Order: sequence, then C-alpha cells, then structure tokens
Amino acid sequence: MNEALKTSIRPSRRRGLTLVEVLVSAAIIAVLAAIAIPVSMSAKKRAHRVKAVEKLRSLGTVMVSYASDRGGLLPWEDASGTDDWQAIANPENAEVWYNALPAAMGAPSGASLVSDTRRFYEDSHPLYLPGAPYPSGDKKLGTPYFAIAMNSRLQRKDDDGVKKRCNMTAIQSPQRTVLFLERGMPGDEKNNSVQRGFDASPKANPRAFAARYNGKGLLICADGHVEMRAVSDLISPSGQIFFPQTDLVWTTDPDDDPN
Repeated sequence: MNEALKTSIRPSRRRGLTLVEVLVSAAIIAVLAAIAIPVSMSAKKRAHRVKAVEKLRSLGTVMVSYASDRGGLLPWEDASGTDDWQAIANPENAEVWYNALPAAMGAPSGASLVSDTRRFYEDSHPLYLPGAPYPSGDKKLGTPYFAIAMNSRLQRKDDDGVKKRCNMTAIQSPQRTVLFLERGMPGDEKNNSVQRGFDASPKANPRAFAARYNGKGLLICADGHVEMRAVSDLISPSGQIFFPQTDLVWTTDPDDDPN
C-alpha cells in the first residue's frame, strides 16, 4: 500500500476545544445575550408605547366629542363608593367615563363586561394597555384594574360639599389641562419615592402617574392631544403638584392650587 493511500484511510484526529476556548465562547455568548435582551425589551416597550399613544389619542377624541354632544359636560370620574364590578354595572353609573366613553367608541362598556370580565383585559378593548403590569392569572378578573385614569382634580366639591360634573367650557386652558393620565398600578415601578396611590382605580392625581416607557408616561389634554412626560414634569421631589400651573394644568382654572 502506497503512502498516499495510507494517508487517505488514516483516521483524522480532530483536536477538541480547550477549557480556555470553551470559557471564551461562553463569555462571548453571555455578552451577546446581555446586548440582545435590553434591545429586545426596548423594542417591546416601544411597541407598547405606540399602542398606548393610539389608544389614548382615541380616548381623547371621543372625550371631546362626548362633551360636545352634552353641552360641554364631561363624564363622571368614578362611581360613588368602591369601583368594583357591581358598582360599574349599576345603571346609575352609566355616565361614568369607563362606561360612557367605550360605549361612545362602539366598544363594550365596563358594565357590559361584568359577566365576562376577561374581555376587559383584551387588547381590543380601548382601556387596556399592553405595557401595564396587570395581575397575572385570574386575580384581575375579580376587580377592575385601570391603567388609565381620569384627572381627579377636575371634578371638585362646591361650597355646599357637592361634587359636580366638570364642564369643558369651564376649562380655561384646554391645550395644557390634563383629562387622562396613565395611572400607577400595584406592579408599576415608582420613579419618585413620594409617589402614591398606585391602586389601579379609575381616577388619579399627578402623584399616581405611571412612567412605563423609559421613565416617561402618557397623558391626554383637554384639546385631545397626547403628551409624553416624566414624573418630574408633574410633581416636585417633595411630592407637590407644581403651582403656579405654568406648564401642565390639573384644575379648570390655572390659578387654583391642585394640591
């Protein structure tokens, strides 16, 4: 047998990876994963933000239309007592915003979903925000969790202690006055230690603002446009709502103190 043939049939001896090469490969994979995961999360947050802007813009548009059809009256900010499913279904609360506005959009009102509360958390519902930390499993079905809330500083008690519905005509600076904001839920991260009220109720003040998109969140002004803001745009480090109200306005009259 000639040498060429011997060489061709001789088993090849493949050198295995050394420990150093294995460690280097693992390190490279770890670095790539560390880069890829934040990029993926960032892309997911961007998608959530786009969807939230779309939904809030639609909500702002229907709010303006709703008020226009009712002589300027806005819907109620919440039900009297606790905003549980029983209260939401009460016919007396048909003009609360979470019932009135979805119905005006051709979507199911909160009251119409009491027998099938799972639909309240479907992406097709105008009040569901995919980037919000809703409870997992069936926990959210027993209690309504709101990721959007109506500004609680618009409907205030009069001198007789009676709360009245706000009229759009009373809002002196609609381009700067907040109607709705993304509100904190129990699973939301607080950007300021003085923030409070992260209870997923349907009304909120600026201290309960949720900044879900890289430290910023969304709000709707009375002229229907959507803004993205940081918590520091809404409250001071001590938790006070900024007053005088030179930027964002939370009351019908900018000269009223919202705190």
